[in-house]
Amino acid sequence: MKTYRKHWRFALLAIAFAAIAASGLYASDLSERGIRLFMEDKPQEAVALLEMAVKEAGAAELTHLYLGISYQQLKRWDDAIAAFRRGLSVAVQYRHLFLFNIANSFFAQGRNSFALESYDQTLAARSDYAPAYLNRANARMKAEDPKGAIADYTVYLTLDPSSYQAADIRRLIDLLGRKMADAEQLKAMEEARRIAEEAARKALEDAVAQSLRDSAGDATSLSVGSGDLQGYEDVLSLDD
Repeated sequence: MKTYRKHWRFALLAIAFAAIAASGLYASDLSERGIRLFMEDKPQEAVALLEMAVKEAGAAELTHLYLGISYQQLKRWDDAIAAFRRGLSVAVQYRHLFLFNIANSFFAQGRNSFALESYDQTLAARSDYAPAYLNRANARMKAEDPKGAIADYTVYLTLDPSSYQAADIRRLIDLLGRKMADAEQLKAMEEARRIAEEAARKALEDAVAQSLRDSAGDATSLSVGSGDLQGYEDVLSLDD
């Protein structure tokens, strides 16, 4: 698994640099070295360089994005939110990814109402962004809003029917539907919560990889699809 993640990181590193180059955005030596350290699973060292890189004139959107994600790896959630918010001031192409990661950081902290608001903003910026529907559904489950969760899970499956979580989510939707009409409401709801928590854990673990794939996809003309990358087990561990 470690070997797999190593190759995966090298692939993402190449995509990230290609994305910056292809988009014509400025990338300093500090930025490139910081991103490389991030891909080598050295977020603390990456932060030190990326914090300087984002202060340079013309710093690329992706530099801000990688700084925030590095903070996420260190579980420095408030710093991550601050970094993503600073990135929003220069964001054009990847505005939805900054908002999405702000929402994920709030969710990881247990600040569910703020997470829901930020997922709403993500979808206002890009209404077809499937991961935001999945994570908002998970946040709605936390808020004990099964009807809203069902709606979001359903949209997510429409946008990403081949998701590796599709079977679990369909089962969850069925359980929630039965909960709303079945006499064994408590048992059905407890099982639904268990599945939802697992879905949330997986979704937040995949969030970093999803953001990196989507930020690189347009610039490199790679077909990234709407599914989540596998094998990135050590990112957030919240969930995803």
